[in-house]
Amino acid sequence: MSNFYTSEILVLPKNLEFLEIEEQLIELKKIVSDYLIKQKGFHHLKNISFFNQELANFPIEETRRMQTEAGYSASLSGQENRVFVLLNFDSASTAAQNAALKIIEESPVKTLILLLCFKIEKILETIHSRCIIIQLDQENQIENTQLSFVWPINYSQAISLAEQHKDRSKAINLIEQLLKKPELKRQKKQVLLQSYQDLNNNQNVQLTLENCFFTLVSLES
Repeated sequence: MSNFYTSEILVLPKNLEFLEIEEQLIELKKIVSDYLIKQKGFHHLKNISFFNQELANFPIEETRRMQTEAGYSASLSGQENRVFVLLNFDSASTAAQNAALKIIEESPVKTLILLLCFKIEKILETIHSRCIIIQLDQENQIENTQLSFVWPINYSQAISLAEQHKDRSKAINLIEQLLKKPELKRQKKQVLLQSYQDLNNNQNVQLTLENCFFTLVSLES
């Protein structure tokens, strides 16, 4: 597992929204467990912290509790990788979301932050742009397709790669997959997140990708 994670928003299937709280909580924990095992490669799930298990409007106090818990070293008590799961985060107030922004943007070492929601439009754009967005279907499977990718090593390869992904949805999917790469360095992450935001803001696809890949090439030189 990488020592540096990009926080992720899991958009939940609508059919879960109408379950009773106790049943919904069981289902949400199952979704998280399946996701971590099947998609993230976790071999054990002992270091998961769930916030807002009452599934109420996400309170700012839970944001503060997360910040306190994040201050503990991941090496304490034999911890290796940690996961913070923020339940019903789309119900958080603007103040609570802003309070969580910094830790979402720069998650602690060996800590993955998952924001679970039904209505992603209620999450602040400043948080959108700093996360990978994963849409789950009713079978709790990720709709995004996995893509193979080789980092461009020169500007010619960068142009060629951009030309291969002129479709906006494919370009966004590509950037999402790159953000999941292990051992992703901070500078590369920032470049990819900016491109991800530009693509979602309807900027020119090919120019956005060319600029992204040119910058990635320059970081390697």
